[in-house]
Order: sequence, then structure tokens, then C-alpha cells
Amino acid sequence: MRDLVRQLEDVARLLDDVGSLPPLSITFTCDGDGGPYVILETPNQLPLADQRMAVDQIAARVHAVPKVGEVLMGRYGASARGRWEDTLVVAVTNAAPHVPGMPALPERTTTTQETAGALRALTAWAGTTESHMDELVVTDQSRSHTVHVITENDHAAHSLLEGLIPDTESRWHRPGRRYRALLPTGHSLSVTVDPIR
Repeated sequence: MRDLVRQLEDVARLLDDVGSLPPLSITFTCDGDGGPYVILETPNQLPLADQRMAVDQIAARVHAVPKVGEVLMGRYGASARGRWEDTLVVAVTNAAPHVPGMPALPERTTTTQETAGALRALTAWAGTTESHMDELVVTDQSRSHTVHVITENDHAAHSLLEGLIPDTESRWHRPGRRYRALLPTGHSLSVTVDPIR
């Protein structure tokens, strides 16, 4: 059983300790085969060398040796897996190809310390709603932080949204529904219902 609040606090302390990193997407997973873990992923718009540097910085803090290998045909990436306090952390580069027309990262106004602050700010809300989450993703979009939750049914989604200010109308998408709201922290929240997870 995961303790999401503890994971949020642990990763916030890790970011404090690591120092400056590129914008990250941080995914708090549900129980997997090896137990719950947290994925810290660099954006694919960055050159691989810059992504690798971030993985190396995290690896040094979690006492892990980065591994490099082919993750997609002809595309290489790096990863590191280790523990920080009570949380299993996996740092990875994003090897997705940069598709023509894909926007570049906007000029960054956020900081790694602000990402740590966003994680801490989410602990009160997450502590009361974590039983309804399959996955929580906090993403540094370079100018702001967004929060995305994946859950398996509409009942869980409604429980997550209870007491929040709806942002837009819900809409259908594949494979389920998506809802949007504003969190008490001021962050934008999107909730996806994915019944086939």
C-alpha cells in the first residue's frame, strides 16, 4: 500500500537536495509488482545530453548507477533506480522522437524549488483523496505546474473533484472521460477515467 503524502514529501526533499534540474514530469504510481514507485522524467524536447545530466544528478542522490540503452528503435535513453528515504525513485530520459511541428519548450520561468513547493502544497488534498487515484502526475510545464490524475471509474473521479471549482465541462475522450477543476493550491487539475487500466 502506498503512502502518497509520504511520497510527495520524500520527492520534494529529493528535489531540494538535487538542486537545479530541467522541467520534470513526476508520476506517482499505484502498487505495481515491485510496490509503488515514483517516475521522474525529463521532457523529450531537451537534447539527450541535458536529459542524461538530470538523470545522473538524481542517480547520485539515490545511490544508483545510471543505465544507458536502446529504448526505441534507434533511440537511446538513460535511467536510474534507487531509494530516497522511504520512496523508490526511477529517473528516466524521454526518448520519444521530436515530431516536426511539436512546440519547443517555452522559456522557463519555473524552478526546481517551485516544483518541490508544488508537491508539498498537494499533500493536504492528496491525503484525503489518494484512495481514488491510480496515478498522480505533476508536470512542470516551464511556466506553471499542472496536476493530472488517472482513475478507473466515474465514481472515483467525482470523489476527487468533490469541493473543487469546475474548470470546464467534462468531455468524452478515448478511452474514457476527462474532467477539469481548480485545486485549492491554485493548480489546474485534470482527471482521466480509464476503465481498462
